[in-house]
Amino acid sequence: MLISELAKLSGVTTRSLRYYDQIGILRPQKISSGYRIYNHSHFERLQIIVFYRDLGIDLATINNLLSYDTVNYEKFLAVQKK
Repeated sequence: MLISELAKLSGVTTRSLRYYDQIGILRPQKISSGYRIYNHSHFERLQIIVFYRDLGIDLATINNLLSYDTVNYEKFLAVQKK
């Protein structure tokens, strides 16, 4: 799906999605025309990002949490308590 479709589906602005790409927290596939292409796994990752943002966690910490293959709940809880 294109960035506009993901934005509509998720409620996240296209500007935020471009920023997430810029900082490396949500990297879509880019085709030769420069369009960003997102798939279901991007949507799932974005839902996690939105969930953490709603909890007040900053993007750098979210990126760190998502860099693990599995969620480290102990680390997440320690961050949340700060």
